Amino acid sequence: MKKICIIYNSKISLFNKFLLNRIIKILRKENHVETFGTERIGHATLLCKVHIKKFDIIVAAGGDGTINEVINGMDDKTSLGIIPLGTANIGAYEANINKNPSKVAQIILSGKIKKIHIQEVNNRKFFLMTGVGYDASVVETVQSNLFLKKIFGKLFFFIVSIAKLIYFKKYELKILANNKVYLANWAIITNAKHYGGSFQLTKDTDIFEKKLITYLFVNLTRFDVIKNLLKILKKQNLEENNKVIKIVSDDIFINSKLKVPIQCDGEFIGCLPVQIKNTKKTINLLVKEELNVQAD
Repeated sequence: MKKICIIYNSKISLFNKFLLNRIIKILRKENHVETFGTERIGHATLLCKVHIKKFDIIVAAGGDGTINEVINGMDDKTSLGIIPLGTANIGAYEANINKNPSKVAQIILSGKIKKIHIQEVNNRKFFLMTGVGYDASVVETVQSNLFLKKIFGKLFFFIVSIAKLIYFKKYELKILANNKVYLANWAIITNAKHYGGSFQLTKDTDIFEKKLITYLFVNLTRFDVIKNLLKILKKQNLEENNKVIKIVSDDIFINSKLKVPIQCDGEFIGCLPVQIKNTKKTINLLVKEELNVQAD
C-alpha cells in the first residue's frame, strides 16, 4: 500500500472535479490517499512542504501553475505525480500524460520515474519556461480575471492576446548572457519543448534535458508577434534570423528602465529585473513505462 498525497487546485471546473474524483476512487482501492485543496496563491507549496515527509508520492492536480507551486515544495527523493486539470497543461504534454482517469492512476502507481530538470527565476523554481514581455502581459491580464478564465478557458487567452496586439506595447529589454549584452523586446527562456499547450516551440530541449534555451525577439512589431505565434501553432521551430536570437546559457539576467511583466510556468510573478539560472537540480516525475529513463 502506497501513501499518496494529492494537492489540487480548488478552483478547477466541475468537469475536472469529476475527473479528479474518479482518479481518487481508483487510487483508494489499495492505497492510502489524502487530498488537500489550495486556498490561495502559494498554498500548494506550503501544503507540499508540510506533508511531503508523510507520503511516498506527492500528486499535483491542476494546471502548470499548480504543478509549479508543488515543485517549489518538493525534494529530490519523493516521487511527483501529475493530474492535468488546467488550461494549457504543458507539463502533461511534455510527459505524454492525458486526462484518462485509469491511465493517470496507472502512471501514479507504476513507480516508473524520469528525472525532470529544474530551473530558477529569482530563486523560485520552474520546470517549463519564463516569459518576459508580450506573453507575460497576456498572462498578467488573464490572471487578474480568473472568473472569465474559468468560463472561457483557452478562448480567453486568445481574446486577451488579440487585445494586446491591438494595443501593442513594445518593451525595451536589456539581457546579459554568456558575457554578452543583448537588446530585445520580448524574451522566452524555456526548459520545455511545448508552448501554450500541445503547440511546439523548439526541438532543442524538453523538461528531461539539462539545456536551457533563450529566444530573444528584436525590433518587434505586431506582425512579428503574429508570425512567430503562427509558427508555434503550426509546430514549426522558431529559427534564428535577423529578428530572433537564440541563446544557450545557464545564467541570464534581464532588466529594463520600464515596468515589464514576467510569467513563470503560466503564472504572473511580478516585474523586472529577473535572474534565471539552470540549477542542475532534478525531481522524480512519475511517467509512462516507455519514458522510464534515469537522467544523468
